[in-house]
Amino acid sequence: MYKSDKIIITVALSGETSRNQSKYIPYTPEEIALSAIEAGKAGASIAHIHVRDSNGNPSSDPEIYKKVVKLIKKESDIIINCTTSGSRYDEKRKVLEINPEIATLNCGSTNLDDKQMLNTQSELEKMSTEMINRNIKPEIMIHSQGFIDNAQKLIEKGKIKPPYYFNLFFASGAMKPSLSTLSYLVDSLPQNSIWTATGSDSNAFNMATSSIIYGSTARIGLEDCIYLSEGNLAKSNAQLVEKLVKLARELGKEIMTPNEAREIMKISY
Repeated sequence: MYKSDKIIITVALSGETSRNQSKYIPYTPEEIALSAIEAGKAGASIAHIHVRDSNGNPSSDPEIYKKVVKLIKKESDIIINCTTSGSRYDEKRKVLEINPEIATLNCGSTNLDDKQMLNTQSELEKMSTEMINRNIKPEIMIHSQGFIDNAQKLIEKGKIKPPYYFNLFFASGAMKPSLSTLSYLVDSLPQNSIWTATGSDSNAFNMATSSIIYGSTARIGLEDCIYLSEGNLAKSNAQLVEKLVKLARELGKEIMTPNEAREIMKISY
């Protein structure tokens, strides 16, 4: 399992968090791109991106993603990581058309509150095949032990290339955050894996800190946590990243640049 004195920080810019929850959530392509650029300056190496349509609803439109990515690349070398979340396969795969450096690969089906996430093994094989053909690094999203088994099947078929990048996801409808569960899952990962653990709400910084201590990557952002501290809304993703950078350095870690992360993860730029 990869471990280093330098860590890779991912900023999850917005997800499907709404402005009813926080007025600071970036919605427009310009807002999302600016938030990624600012977070990159604060220390993030990877920007995890969801986009919205003109009405503020979550969208899979590759043209919107293309606009966001173009704006980011004008001012930042941060690694581009796009979501493939959604309920229908033909919608989920659309973002692959813009060839992001990383895209999520949810390796199973689950319920996230009232949202149903469906991913059959045949769909996973189609998605991972397209990713490998487009030279896109999958971020293998794990919501339960069974997801790791599904990922292992893809690895055995040569559908995912090493190093394998896993995100162990602890949230409502997925897994309850605990060090024992985290340890069990990490022990279940294949060799040559890079992993992060993602928490939500009050557990976001707890899981990010665990990732720093035991692994080599960590994630934070307004998708996961809208508060900088209890009762104190974060005004930007950069604020959350700055706090995580400070925590990492207090724990004796330094922060990887985007290009250092590309080299470790074997991502072409």
